[in-house]
Amino acid sequence: FERNLRFLSPMLSLGFAGSSALVVGSRAGHGSRMSAPMMANVADTLATMQGPDLYWEEIGPLQDPPKEESDFKEYDTFSTFLAACQQHGVDLTQPDITVLAPGNVACEQFSAVAGPLTKAVCEYHVIKGVVNKDSLGSADLTTVEGSTITYRRMFRKDFLDNAFCGQPSSPPRTSYCANVKADNGLIHGLNEVIYPGWSESSGGYGSEGDAATRA
Repeated sequence: FERNLRFLSPMLSLGFAGSSALVVGSRAGHGSRMSAPMMANVADTLATMQGPDLYWEEIGPLQDPPKEESDFKEYDTFSTFLAACQQHGVDLTQPDITVLAPGNVACEQFSAVAGPLTKAVCEYHVIKGVVNKDSLGSADLTTVEGSTITYRRMFRKDFLDNAFCGQPSSPPRTSYCANVKADNGLIHGLNEVIYPGWSESSGGYGSEGDAATRA
């Protein structure tokens, strides 16, 4: 009996140690909570995400060596829009907003005709409230600037004033993002800069459907 007890004692000790380890492990697992992953705000997201995809187009054959017009060139960025917002104090970190983001190419095209992006133009790209792309046609599109954007559905695209929004395309046509999530709202890409007071009949920048013909 004593021999059996001496044999069982180490086994019992191991058993209790294993049980204790299981109990401690299970208790720690039950008590711990996974923290929810945090996304970046709209400004930080725009600063790090890829912009619209750009292709060589008509200048491709002029390169050395020559490129096809349909060859991928690079991704655009949103640095011009972000810099203008920062310069004018337009807050892209405020809660519950939808930002309509033009890439650098769109900003350059606008500035060549209408001058640098003003505070009003930057604010006009920020919608009060979080609006999914599928809800653009029914949602209130009042901006931080105070004006309301006009929605139109044309050419199988969602137009916001003169620009189309969140449009996927096949190369070499450029795609524009939609429903990019940030921790304070959503981002939709635009192919052109929009601005307060635009109307199709005004003859201003982006009128007469030129946004559609450049799609």
